[in-house]
Amino acid sequence: MNHSGRPPRKLSLTTPRQVALSALSGAVFAGLILAAFDLFATFPPVVPWSVPAVLLVMAVGAWIYARGMPDRLENHTLSGLEAVRALIVAKSMVMTGAVLAGGHAVYVGRFVGTLMAEQPAARALHGAGTIIASLLLALAGWTLEKACIISVDDDSDEGGMPAGDPA
Repeated sequence: MNHSGRPPRKLSLTTPRQVALSALSGAVFAGLILAAFDLFATFPPVVPWSVPAVLLVMAVGAWIYARGMPDRLENHTLSGLEAVRALIVAKSMVMTGAVLAGGHAVYVGRFVGTLMAEQPAARALHGAGTIIASLLLALAGWTLEKACIISVDDDSDEGGMPAGDPA
């Protein structure tokens, strides 16, 4: 029990419902931003290619880190603090990727009907690249989150968490 008399909350994996709510939130926020641009009779800027490039670099880094996690967990070379930090980063990547993908889906949807003009086509193309990079970021975060799961045998004397709990 914690100081408020309630049992402590367990740390759990990111659920599909949380991801969907994040994507929907990103879509609503992007819709509001595009409405503000319409209100002032201006156009939103084209997403620079550096945005999906940075997202891809982060996704690749997380995926590489996740690939090494099972060995480090098995060999007990991963500290508890590092495991918690990895889980926090993983959850953040999943949610950030979902918010950005949802927001850029609205952004692309706004300009997909006007692809014959140069600027709307660039907005749609760059936005589509950002959607793909955002989804890869979320997928890499999910992979890292799954890599943080430890399984403790019932007959081990380590005590601690039941099988399948995040590290």
